[in-house]
Amino acid sequence: MRTKIATAAALLVLSAVFAQAYSPEEPAELTPPVFGAPDKREGPVPALEPVGEPDALEDEPGDHSAGEGATGVPPARASLADVSYGRAGLPSAVATARDALLAAARSGDIEALRPIFATQQVAPLVTPMDAVDDPVEHLRLQSGDPEGREILAIMVELLEAGHVAVDGRTTTYVWPYFAEVSLDDLQPAHEVELYRILTAIDVEEMERLGRYTFFRIGIAEDGRIRYFSAGEVE
Repeated sequence: MRTKIATAAALLVLSAVFAQAYSPEEPAELTPPVFGAPDKREGPVPALEPVGEPDALEDEPGDHSAGEGATGVPPARASLADVSYGRAGLPSAVATARDALLAAARSGDIEALRPIFATQQVAPLVTPMDAVDDPVEHLRLQSGDPEGREILAIMVELLEAGHVAVDGRTTTYVWPYFAEVSLDDLQPAHEVELYRILTAIDVEEMERLGRYTFFRIGIAEDGRIRYFSAGEVE
């Protein structure tokens, strides 16, 4: 994966560092996940129904650094014991949204994301800082190639990694789980999965920062795609 995207994400989060005290919880003894081949779907991708949402749940970019400690590291909202793979533990609406994103990403056409985003009253966040008029075009411009296929490859890799459910304004299922668990807790098997997404240089930088800063995907329990962005978005 191209280092420049992760480096840009790391620079983004450095500006959010605050001088406050932070004491991480003692990590529990955990069993590494069982890895297998990516799940394969049979038949057509289910059509997404229009997703509405109350105003209180609308996602807006802004300051997402609340609760960070002295190193600027937000508290972990999940543990390795919470990690699931594939469709395991996903509500039906979340599994359908994930399937739709995977099918669009595997098509190689970034425009395939547009009708998926259009089913929502509020488009997914694709940047934690400023709202954009055209999320699909923004993602295309973030890619290392003019067609946006690098970004689509990132989406596939994230959605094939493990996920965790986190509570907030709404329960959100987050890919990859590295975005929500402490990097200090990773076992060798987890690190292998991390290296599928990032280069060794990227991993070293994130370990120095104490946080995962690359792309992540969040899907609300009602199937609404909340974000596909690098850096903290909530």
